[in-house]
Amino acid sequence: MLAGHAAAMPRGAARERTIAVRDSMEGAHSMDDEARLRQLGYKQELRRELNLLKNFAVSFGLLSMLTGLGGFYYFGFSYGGPVIPVWGWPLVVFFTFTIALSMAEICSALPTSGGVYFWSGVLAGPYGPLFSWISGWLQMLGQVGMTAGVEYTLVRFLEQMIQVQNPDFALTGSQLFGIYCGFIIFHASINCISTKLLGFLSMASVCWHVVGTLTIVIGLPIIAPTRQSANWVFTEFIPPNPAPAPEGVGIGNDFYVFTVGLLLCQWAMVGYDTSAHVAEETKNAAFAGPVGLLMAITGSFICGWMFLISLTFSIQDVANTQLGGTFAIFKDCFTGRYGSPDRALSFMVIIFVAANFCGTFCITANSRLLYAFARDNGVFGSRYWKQVNSRTGTPVNAVIFMSLGAIALGTPVIGSTVAFNAIASIGIIGMILSYLVPIFLRVTLARTWFKKGPVHMGRFSFFLVILCLPTAYPITKDNLNYAPVAVGSLLILSLSWWIISARKWFKGPVRNVDTGNKTSTLAEAYMQGELDDNDSDGALANEKGSTGGGKESVEGH
Repeated sequence: MLAGHAAAMPRGAARERTIAVRDSMEGAHSMDDEARLRQLGYKQELRRELNLLKNFAVSFGLLSMLTGLGGFYYFGFSYGGPVIPVWGWPLVVFFTFTIALSMAEICSALPTSGGVYFWSGVLAGPYGPLFSWISGWLQMLGQVGMTAGVEYTLVRFLEQMIQVQNPDFALTGSQLFGIYCGFIIFHASINCISTKLLGFLSMASVCWHVVGTLTIVIGLPIIAPTRQSANWVFTEFIPPNPAPAPEGVGIGNDFYVFTVGLLLCQWAMVGYDTSAHVAEETKNAAFAGPVGLLMAITGSFICGWMFLISLTFSIQDVANTQLGGTFAIFKDCFTGRYGSPDRALSFMVIIFVAANFCGTFCITANSRLLYAFARDNGVFGSRYWKQVNSRTGTPVNAVIFMSLGAIALGTPVIGSTVAFNAIASIGIIGMILSYLVPIFLRVTLARTWFKKGPVHMGRFSFFLVILCLPTAYPITKDNLNYAPVAVGSLLILSLSWWIISARKWFKGPVRNVDTGNKTSTLAEAYMQGELDDNDSDGALANEKGSTGGGKESVEGH
């Protein structure tokens, strides 16, 4: 009978009914998300226009294995040869995934734009203000460093593409910095338009990365005049010259060399917490955020490993690869096959466009972090950086501020490869340290009161020491790894600021809605069960009843 009724229903009516059901379901999710966010202490200000697939796509686009692995292949290959990219990638992803599993569990329980900053604040209990302060500043540094590293890589990609037609071309320091600033402004402008545009670009990015990766993975070995043997690709270890710098790297220990080479892979596997930073713009965020995070790592691993294996099989000249990396492999293959490197531009464009997607989503992530940190008055000028543009529904001021931060970080180091390696390491160290803070708190202070969300699992891992190590000996001003200096300076400054002033006024994550509860901080509220996801509708009704719709109290705050 039901089947007959469905068959009798006009096709147009059936389509309208399907759309109505889908819209009703999305509306229900939106209300649940808004209620849950209010229960966590915040009003809905950003527009929820992302679904699970788009949430995954934003993180996948930021990870951009074509940008990270393509840009740093020369570095990993120079410190160990084929085994570094081929086996270093799955090794790094394995340890990354153990961290990500724990982060996904916390993201599911606490889906807000603050990400690890917010998690640290509520999981630390009475120490919430201190831990959220430290993790917030660590991630601010990490996000800016990551953005600067990606934008610098993009400029170098452009320079190498021009060199295909003009081998003697080289950007001057001022030209390089000008283009660097131009790319940042371009990507910031995209982020100011709308979340819907970011959702569209995220899907375009996934398609570009997947199709582009397959094009290179299949096409490059076919074009390559000769291919390396499987034994060489999967087992060959080529240590760098152990002579003191600058003739060599001054490192004679193979294990040390191997761990330094792993930086190639770690550079391409950081920033996956972007899925958490866009949680307040994602429907069904408690599920879509953590699942999108894990999907991004999994997809990046598969595409990245295929890409690395294809590159390594296609190497024509080891010395050229050590100097020029991915683009040198492209040029050698096309020159060997066609007598000219001109057609290599087709593959270079794939990576260049992918890097633009990556740069765009880097600014998406760091602007949402600043927005959340400012919402809790954690930075100077918070009232400006927490504003959401009423027309676009995006935190335009936060986008501008974090873009200027990336420009400032790039100012003193542009043109120096060693300095660039340092700012990339700064990004990684800041990000991973901030990741470990809430995981540590989850298994220590919050172990008795942590309430799981719909996605739960996990435990954690390591990886920071090698990012602080010198990459050449003897250490001089030209090869010193400045990353530990920068991160150490930030820790000293932030802790000093905390002791002198911030501890008196910074309360960590605090409500900007009145739910009728009396706890002063969200850390205290979480300990007492006020943030538990067990009565979202009641919390929303209570909030509306106590604030007259929630607007007057919010604006007053």
